[in-house]
Amino acid sequence: MPVMKSRKTRPSPNAPVVLRRARGRLRVRRPQRETSFDLLSTVARDGIDPGMPDPSWPSGDAAFLTAVLRAQRVPEPLVQRISAAIPLAVPSNVRLPERLAEGLAVGLDFGRLEDVLNAPSVLLAGPAGAGKTTLAAKLAVRSDRPAVRFVNAMAGRSGDASQLAEFAATLGTPVTEAADPAQLAPVRGRDGMLLVDTGGIDAADGQAWESLRPWIAAADALPLLVLPANAPVEDALAAARAFRALGGRHLIATRFDMVRRVGGLLGAAMEGLALVAVSITPHFAYGLRALTAEILARRLLSGALDEARWQAPAA
Repeated sequence: MPVMKSRKTRPSPNAPVVLRRARGRLRVRRPQRETSFDLLSTVARDGIDPGMPDPSWPSGDAAFLTAVLRAQRVPEPLVQRISAAIPLAVPSNVRLPERLAEGLAVGLDFGRLEDVLNAPSVLLAGPAGAGKTTLAAKLAVRSDRPAVRFVNAMAGRSGDASQLAEFAATLGTPVTEAADPAQLAPVRGRDGMLLVDTGGIDAADGQAWESLRPWIAAADALPLLVLPANAPVEDALAAARAFRALGGRHLIATRFDMVRRVGGLLGAAMEGLALVAVSITPHFAYGLRALTAEILARRLLSGALDEARWQAPAA
């Protein structure tokens, strides 16, 4: 008579998350979600072959944190820089987020949001749909300067100014329409803050990035790169290099509350940009927060917890 093999039961989709410690590290068991199978994404993920399971996380703390960075698509040179700065010999009460934050603080530059908010003039640049206009309104709300004025540097392009005009009307802030940098002369140097909103630029369009140079000079502006937190690594690197060529040093990320992987954001910072803040809501009246190494470390680790390799098999 054939021997019947017992079959493992799968947890209910509504079963609670269970934390288990195995071999000295915490494992997370959570219900499996139904997801569509994307062959190209599977091939691209961590370089594994189609149909093969995700590799398990390393058991050593330092190796685990390095694997987290790679899972987030952080460029390899930056992975090595951050990993080398993660402390190895630490007291038992020092948690993984704190150790990763220390490596991030050494490997990356974190700027001060106050430096942007206190600048007399700020020019926002970045790809189309990055959220530059909404961010301009958020900066206006947060600014402590006596008055704020918007500049629409996209004058003449249909439909581009409607959102800025709506924000300006809500805030009681004037808007200057400018089709040429020379039109900034009447508003430059006034008391308060000048926020220059520009059109979307393709990351690889060097000529379009270069066209911002006279606007920066005319407004005597602090350039601010605005990137969505989920920007592809290649696009983020290209945009950061072009932006640095203009003399820009500050970066604010949008959609930080909507994405899991932020390797492109770290890649842009690798090019010499200071991570200043993140936007965590589309509402312009709030949701702009300074970005610190501690906040970024928690986001990197929380994204790793969603990886399939963290999901322990059913008992």
